[in-house]
Amino acid sequence: MASTGFLKVQTLTSRAELPVSGATVTVSTLRPGQGRELLSLQRTDESGMTELISVSTPELSNSLSPELPRGWTDVQIAASHPDFDGVVSRDVQIFPGVTTLQTLQMVPRGGMPTDLGRTDDYTTPPQDL
Repeated sequence: MASTGFLKVQTLTSRAELPVSGATVTVSTLRPGQGRELLSLQRTDESGMTELISVSTPELSNSLSPELPRGWTDVQIAASHPDFDGVVSRDVQIFPGVTTLQTLQMVPRGGMPTDLGRTDDYTTPPQDL
């Protein structure tokens, strides 16, 4: 039986930490034997936030003992905006009954043709539970 965890994504300009509104945010997960499953496709609001996203997770009891399967669901989050480099954050862990806030720092494009299509890629290390 599955539980539910929650995710909110906020896009910010790098270092200035000003909201990036109108960024396209996709959230997906890898389903064994089925490939990637799209969980959400949204645009950020004026505060750079997405709406709350529900994510199917294992039961909370899975995180109570190291012999049990892992107690979270990994998701991949990608954000894009015409004025900023894209960002991909991999292996973001969503836990049952918990709302995770994932911030993505977006770097403004320099305006050079070589900047187009650039994506910053980050992988989240697993929790040491």
